Amino acid sequence: MQEYGHVREFFLGANTHKGFHSFYDYVVPGIPNRLFILKGGPGTGKSTFLRKIASEFADMGYDVELHHCSSDNDSLDGIRIVPFNIAVMDGTAPHTTDPKYPAVVDEIINLGDYWHKEKIEKNRTSIISIGKELKKLYTSSYRFLNAAKEVQDDMEALIGDDFDWLNYTKMLNEYKMSIMESAKPTGKQGEARHLFHSSINSSGRVDYIEIALPKKHECHYIKCQYQGAATKLLNSIVSDLLMTGYDVEVFHQPLDPEIIETIMVNELGLVISSDANVEKTAVRVIDLDILRKKDISDNESSFLTRDRILFNNLIDEAIMKIRTAKKLHDELEKYYIESMDFKKIAELRCKVIERIRSMCK
Repeated sequence: MQEYGHVREFFLGANTHKGFHSFYDYVVPGIPNRLFILKGGPGTGKSTFLRKIASEFADMGYDVELHHCSSDNDSLDGIRIVPFNIAVMDGTAPHTTDPKYPAVVDEIINLGDYWHKEKIEKNRTSIISIGKELKKLYTSSYRFLNAAKEVQDDMEALIGDDFDWLNYTKMLNEYKMSIMESAKPTGKQGEARHLFHSSINSSGRVDYIEIALPKKHECHYIKCQYQGAATKLLNSIVSDLLMTGYDVEVFHQPLDPEIIETIMVNELGLVISSDANVEKTAVRVIDLDILRKKDISDNESSFLTRDRILFNNLIDEAIMKIRTAKKLHDELEKYYIESMDFKKIAELRCKVIERIRSMCK
């Protein structure tokens, strides 16, 4: 019996304090062997198109990646067939993508060729109205995320005050040395691939780290409330690994992409993360919290408590706006769904699958 391919799931985009942040240039590491770019409006079947192609190749035993939508994790924005570095992605807003290497790498698939334009035009007023309302909701949600980022910065300042940087440097160097001992030089320059395994979306605060993990891996957990210190450690390790020739997947915090949550080195089967979800499976814990001062004042403790409450309230308000936008988007999709020729789209999908299969030989 054919073994089912390993499936990894994560995000290539995020709702951040500055608005939508795209890492869609990293849909595959390096230059794809082939990139199919889907164009078409909401409700044209892009997510289903992607999911069925991914399932087809996973059934054949190939490892695949599922790239979830930043605002609706039940939908897909992209897939990758890992062994052949072939990807299919949604190239519409907000992650608009145009061919960089037309014909030789990139190919556009226009699902708009399969809708009945006359039916859609009858709903012109409603479609435009919903589009304007969606823009307002997302703009509002980003204001709340920006406010949450300011509160997060305040917590970072309070937690990081008087951090023991001297012993931090000693701990960092010792830890890096233990990792780099087994990382033999490869004779090439490594490449970083930037991603998200968590998201602030219509389902709330979603974290896919456990299904983003490589097939074989060893987890190290960075225990640290001070995200600045954890990010500095991870950045330093990434730099050394890249110089030694290893490709590194760098997973960023969705609220503030300057903060790194996790790094994964598939070639070494190594995962290093400050995400508490990996603590239970970690074979090693790097405790940076011991480098914080212990004599925190009552005032500072009170400020932190209030900051955490305020932070959570602001994030929840942003989520509420995104959730409302999701409901509106579902209404928008209905106008297109009822006007699509899904039989022809299914036929197109089968042709794309056959084309990809021919490239995988």
